[in-house]
Amino acid sequence: MTVGAVCLLRLRAIALALRGPPASATVYNRELVKFYIRTYGCQMNVADSNEMGRHLKARGLVETQDPEDASIYLVNTCTVRQHAEDRAFSEIGRLKRWKAKRRGRKVVVSGCAAERTKEYLEDRFPFIDLVVGAKSIENFNEIAGRLLDRRATDEDLDYAVPAVDDKVAVFVTIMRGCNYSCSYCIVPYVRGREIYHSIDQILAEVRDRVSEGAREITLLGQTVNSYRDGQHRFADLLRAVAGIDGVERIRFISPHPYYMTDRVIETMATVPQVCESVHLPVQSGSNTMLKFMMRNYTREHYIELAGKMRQAVPDMTLSTDIIVGFPGETEEDFRQTLSLVEEVQFDWGFIFKYSAREGTPAAGLECLPQQLIEERHQRCLELVDRIALKKRLDLVGTIQDVLIEEGGVGRTRTNYKVHVRREAQAHGAALSNIVQGEQVPVRITNAQRATLEGEVYNGNVAIENFREEDCRDGTCPDRQ
Repeated sequence: MTVGAVCLLRLRAIALALRGPPASATVYNRELVKFYIRTYGCQMNVADSNEMGRHLKARGLVETQDPEDASIYLVNTCTVRQHAEDRAFSEIGRLKRWKAKRRGRKVVVSGCAAERTKEYLEDRFPFIDLVVGAKSIENFNEIAGRLLDRRATDEDLDYAVPAVDDKVAVFVTIMRGCNYSCSYCIVPYVRGREIYHSIDQILAEVRDRVSEGAREITLLGQTVNSYRDGQHRFADLLRAVAGIDGVERIRFISPHPYYMTDRVIETMATVPQVCESVHLPVQSGSNTMLKFMMRNYTREHYIELAGKMRQAVPDMTLSTDIIVGFPGETEEDFRQTLSLVEEVQFDWGFIFKYSAREGTPAAGLECLPQQLIEERHQRCLELVDRIALKKRLDLVGTIQDVLIEEGGVGRTRTNYKVHVRREAQAHGAALSNIVQGEQVPVRITNAQRATLEGEVYNGNVAIENFREEDCRDGTCPDRQ
């Protein structure tokens, strides 16, 4: 065979590889093309990363947890706070050396910071191969295809057999963007106005995730309970998802108080698959601050809403987000936040120090001294943690249904994270497997600031039970 003929065969082989395998073909590979994703930010970013990962897997790539094994490194960025953006940019800077270690490696940057600072990223980090802003995530499959089509000069990169997710608890994005204009928030500027997926599209994705092993579905949106599709509203979507075979649990993040309607609350109370847990950001307990933040509700409305939800769903856990140090916040405003925390008794909360974001209405306001913000952050955090720990300690000795997600760690329906072990393990016996996806009754044996510990419960009475009953009565030695 001539040299020209050999070259022609090689070119044809490369062209076939770049087109990808036909759906029915069995593929044998010399090397798997692997990708690694580093995610910063909120659950929406996690869901975006999962979605982009699925598109790459459908094209034959394989996800890896080791960036040194990867040929594509995707950094999904956050810009809600300066700290998150700075961390992502530091990570990107280190990727110049990572890329230089192996020919053909690609660097992809996506997400909210990528939307806001696209030109800056391309100027500062010229080794980046692709920037995908948050508004373009919906088109990632097509954009990624163009990136992969540029691999004709790369060596030893072959497609691998597509993989599927095997996670028990998964995110399903039902909408993107936000129609609110909270004065501190950059999200509407980097994600745009609300765009809703059709109810048919959402249900189809839920069925796909269930077929891959998912048993818990978390519906995602910036203001998730504002969802609409024709005559359908968020409560209708919850009922429709609950009607899919295999869906055992439903959660949603993050709702807005304005859209927490009586219909949504009634659906939570009557649809068994909807979990007894709500994360409802309040941001401040001061009506003055809420007005400056443009939150569209009052302190009184939020407290009334919390009471209504807990009356409808007595076992419900309620968590929240709080911003301290917003421009103009007085000591009295801050005390109003502390008093709201005391009154509502949140099961846990996330306390954030105000971070000015360029482009938002609040960015032009004079910031409080950083030392004062730090001091208020610590005071609020200590209060929230004290209440949260007490609530966790009250669970010691109770029996909770826990869905095992991975590695013997699962969550209760009320969204507490639990480290689970078989009862025999407490007595030094051989470890028993706790199967991923299994839902088991667990007796809570220990409570910490952020997690619980427990043993699979079989109904037997043991000495340990009495000790834990003592703990619930407040005489546990560990608490003295």
